[in-house]
Amino acid sequence: MTQPKPFSESQEQPPIASLPAMTLEEWLEKLRRSDRAFYNIMAIEVWSIAKTMDSLTPGFWSRFMTNRRLAMKQFVEHRRVQHSASQPPPPSSESSRNL
Repeated sequence: MTQPKPFSESQEQPPIASLPAMTLEEWLEKLRRSDRAFYNIMAIEVWSIAKTMDSLTPGFWSRFMTNRRLAMKQFVEHRRVQHSASQPPPPSSESSRNL
């Protein structure tokens, strides 16, 4: 069996001088396309895991989404409490009238 070659940045990335001349807008569009492709690949992976788990354990996806929703609510509430504790209380309107 052959051993994989160690990663070398020169193997993966062409030198900057050999890159095609592109405008900033072209680079941004290329980045957007890559981002969309990555998002779509991730969506397919999540779908395949959910489909597999649902076939092994019927109702898995429904329970997962219920638990996810509960976890998200708890996370948001925790962040809200954490944020309000770190913020100084706003001055009350009565104390500003007495000045």
